[in-house]
Amino acid sequence: MPLPTPESVSRRTVLGTALLPALAAAQRRSTEELPANWPRFDKKIRVGMVGLEGHPSLVYDVVAKHPELELVAIAKDTVPVEGIRRREKFRDTKVYGSYQEMFAKEKFDVVGVCNTNGHRAEAILAALDRGWHVAAEKPVALSTEDLDAVRKRVASTKLGFTSLLPMRYTPELYTMGMMIHEGAVGDVLMMNGQKSYQLGERAAWYKDAKLYGSTMLWIGVHQLDLMHWISSQRFTSVYSYEKNVEAPDYGDMENVTGAVLHLANGGVATLHMDYLRPKEAGSHGDDRLRVAGTKGILEYRIADGLSWLKDGSSEMLRPELRRPQLPLFLEFLNSVYQNGTMLIRQDEIFHVVSTLIAARKSAVSGSSVTVSQG
Repeated sequence: MPLPTPESVSRRTVLGTALLPALAAAQRRSTEELPANWPRFDKKIRVGMVGLEGHPSLVYDVVAKHPELELVAIAKDTVPVEGIRRREKFRDTKVYGSYQEMFAKEKFDVVGVCNTNGHRAEAILAALDRGWHVAAEKPVALSTEDLDAVRKRVASTKLGFTSLLPMRYTPELYTMGMMIHEGAVGDVLMMNGQKSYQLGERAAWYKDAKLYGSTMLWIGVHQLDLMHWISSQRFTSVYSYEKNVEAPDYGDMENVTGAVLHLANGGVATLHMDYLRPKEAGSHGDDRLRVAGTKGILEYRIADGLSWLKDGSSEMLRPELRRPQLPLFLEFLNSVYQNGTMLIRQDEIFHVVSTLIAARKSAVSGSSVTVSQG
């Protein structure tokens, strides 16, 4: 869709006067359709988007449904923006060629940073420097230097900051986390995670390690975030292997990975990931997570859900599923503007990315790497 011209804006302004009653009715309908537990805000919250990589829908789907949220502008990165601007609420959203231009011309309250991995930290820092809260795609940085810069800037500005990690919010994995925190498997001593994806067609930036980082950083962040949250244990060291095997067209992008991680309580976690899932498979991904503790085992497979083997039981049980009260981005806004709590803590975000950076160093060096606990 072409951007609005001054002439079309003028016509819309004139016609808008006659349409005010209809627009007001539409606004009322939108408000009435909000879930009863969704918070309302006492001001218009101006949202900007830097790129549409990864999980931007976690931001703009909430904006589209909430009458007090406005998507003011998008800075293009590699993903086309035409699709999102076809949505009724985003018809007047401005589009800029770069986040630098957008930041120079617009003012926001909150920014979703969803650009390519290698450029993410600099955009996060630029938004924080302007006093804007940030919800960033994962991982929030690719190097120790950039991660430390983001961590220090968040601490010094005291602005809201989170990362778009949606797996905690799926009913099965949310239920798994809640049950383990309530003692369903006792002390967690072993975790085994898997992510297996179809390779498919990938954008050029995936093939450049400076922009992509690594497969461990790009998709391993999901599983390590789950493991850290579910076990309540920090990772202390990691041995990792990452390799591109028989996929020369994909450059630096590793299609085979594996990692062994030591937990602070003496337990062990393993993670293996690949881009070897056949294109004929019924789904794009095959995610699995097994958590074993001193009193039982919980297992999740994307194909068949959540199962529980507890002490005293001879067969796997199917726990009743629970759900978080709010979607991730709305929970973030509620924490910023109404002192609500978030399922994802900032220290968890930074520890997981620090662990992933250590895993990357291990894959390069061929030896175990201690995880920074800063």
